[in-house]
Amino acid sequence: MKGQVVLVGAGCGSGLITLRGLAEIRRAEVLVYDDLLDDALVKEVPEGCRCIYVGKRSGRHSMKQDEINALLIKEAEEGNYVVRLKGGDSFVFGRGGEEYLALEQRGIACRMVPGVTSSVAVPESLGIPVTHRGVAQSFTVITGHTAADTEEDYNALAQLKGTLVFLMGLSAVGEISEKLIAGGKDPATPAAILSRGFRDDALRIDGTLADIASKKDMAKTPAIFVVGQTAGYHMVGRDERPLAGTRVMATGTPAFVEKTTHALIEAGAAALPCPTLELAPIADSIPADFSGYDWIAFTSANGIEQFFGHLQEQHLDLRAFAGIKFACIGRGTEDKLAAHGIYADLVPEKYTAGDLGKALAQAAKPDEKILILRAEKGSPLLTEALDEAGLAYEDCKIYKTLSRLPASPAETVVDSEAAGTGAEADAPAVLPEADYIVFGSASGVRAFCESAAIPEDTTAVCIGDYTANELKKYPACRMVTAKTFMAEGIVQAIAEDLGAQK
Repeated sequence: MKGQVVLVGAGCGSGLITLRGLAEIRRAEVLVYDDLLDDALVKEVPEGCRCIYVGKRSGRHSMKQDEINALLIKEAEEGNYVVRLKGGDSFVFGRGGEEYLALEQRGIACRMVPGVTSSVAVPESLGIPVTHRGVAQSFTVITGHTAADTEEDYNALAQLKGTLVFLMGLSAVGEISEKLIAGGKDPATPAAILSRGFRDDALRIDGTLADIASKKDMAKTPAIFVVGQTAGYHMVGRDERPLAGTRVMATGTPAFVEKTTHALIEAGAAALPCPTLELAPIADSIPADFSGYDWIAFTSANGIEQFFGHLQEQHLDLRAFAGIKFACIGRGTEDKLAAHGIYADLVPEKYTAGDLGKALAQAAKPDEKILILRAEKGSPLLTEALDEAGLAYEDCKIYKTLSRLPASPAETVVDSEAAGTGAEADAPAVLPEADYIVFGSASGVRAFCESAAIPEDTTAVCIGDYTANELKKYPACRMVTAKTFMAEGIVQAIAEDLGAQK
């Protein structure tokens, strides 16, 4: 039974993929991808998805187009749901049309999901509108790769009043400029080279058609060459959000990463999701009868999800907890509990395991018994406080965390020589550059640091002292500690650190 292929445009920068495109990645059985400006997208594949890299990276030559076509056909004919992920849009100099026709010829179903193209987005990000009322009523996108033997009519292009956008044309800027001037374009026409759009080192180089070529050595690829009156505009927005211009990588469980990423984006950061942990329930660890307990304590939202998943499997409902009081380590955990119809009776002022233990020691009566439901390697500070108070408790380990590094499917590559043979090789973890990296737990620190090194220029952000102390066991790095165990606490810690550096 034949599978199908979806051509997905990844956009040209972090956060610029469409919701529909992201949904396709999350249901892929096979992901075939090029060099992407948002490498975090490859981390969005479901468990078991095979990721096949066909671009240029780490000295590997790009796979030839006919080899890529053959690979897509092979995977689809084996019955797989194949997502072909390309930077920008598949049909804007992305050779997506060639892949579509090859699949169509073999009778393989193929759909397209458009992507945000760099021809519009990069100029806009650097202050150039490709159209503007009364100045440019149109824009034309041209490949600059083949300027020396192009079939484009530069005399006709020179007569256009709209904006000209040349992609992949950095080396040909001088030749393009000369041809446009020879075709009648005013040498004083504004021109700009836009280097490495949507990256930390993005650069805009301004000039005129007459002198822009003399400045092209300042630029790096990939670059876009813009010619026209709109190239004289500088409509650069001003982002006053606290983390604007800051790149932050979030590690941990998928749920923690998702919540943290959302908070970081809201604060203006370029968020880089990097799930490093997955949860595995510990079988038969949850008591079958809760009648002997007076309190149930949770130390994380993950524990709540594991617990209520178990209740559903066992067909138990809230009637099993009549008369039992609930304690949560912080507001995020409290909110998760409330979502299941139970409101916490106790939340400490400080969101730490030790403070939860102290609060329980004060609130619980001497003859009451506490059931703690948490991860396998939870902080001992919680139970130490209960021991000091002489309270009876059961410390129930209901789940454990497993490392996703380096065995993530997103870190498997197939080079051009192995294409179609099934031969695969493990690639080292390639981490995007970040100003900060967030750790939400000691287990998250271990999962990351045992597989990768924190870059020298990256500051670690730890939630709580327990996590920070775990990080101190590894090679020293600059570190700040969030005061509260919530995504908002992470944002606040980074904002305060940025403010202290000014």
